Amino acid sequence: MNVVGKATFLIGLVFALSMLEVNVGPFLAAIGAAGFILGFGLQGTLSNFASGIMILLYRPYDVGDFITTSAATGSVKAMSLVSTTIHTPDNQKTIVPNSAIWGGTITNVTAMPTRRVDMTIGVGYGDDLDKTAAVLTEVVTAHEKVLSDPAPTIRVAALADSSVNFVVRPWSKTSDYWDVYFDLHLQIKQRLDAEGISIPFPQRDVHLFQQQADG
Repeated sequence: MNVVGKATFLIGLVFALSMLEVNVGPFLAAIGAAGFILGFGLQGTLSNFASGIMILLYRPYDVGDFITTSAATGSVKAMSLVSTTIHTPDNQKTIVPNSAIWGGTITNVTAMPTRRVDMTIGVGYGDDLDKTAAVLTEVVTAHEKVLSDPAPTIRVAALADSSVNFVVRPWSKTSDYWDVYFDLHLQIKQRLDAEGISIPFPQRDVHLFQQQADG
């Protein structure tokens, strides 16, 4: 007998007892108390169920997408009305309640076909900035997986404590993001070394003052 059948049977039993002039007040009170306890115990499950309906309705992510949430980061492997199964980048299986996902920020990393690769490259204050910009542009545009449209952005962004920082922001297909990210870091370092452009370490000037003691 399913849940609907059981509920119908229970309601019919209450009406039958009342027709027989049996006092059903205590019985109804017991049913109410049981319902309250059951509802309190299942509030987490009901919350996950409601969140699952919203996720399936609005589809902020789908199976195969790589997402970042407050609960986990990884590839979505399965979805149900109460939970989402995520495989993390280090190949751990994480089952996240839907309420923990829907109640926070959801970032779908692979939702768009292209992504911007954000890098910061610092060079020395004594280096030629125009030459550095030209070298960075040459390295970036030469990479086969960097898109020409939108064009890469290469600009001086900050005068930091120990370096002049360039932002290097090429675009790539989402599937090529990490290839571009890792390749360009290596190629930029090698090319700057070859051109004699320095990548400085953090530096700090220390001033010592000597005070002569009295007497």
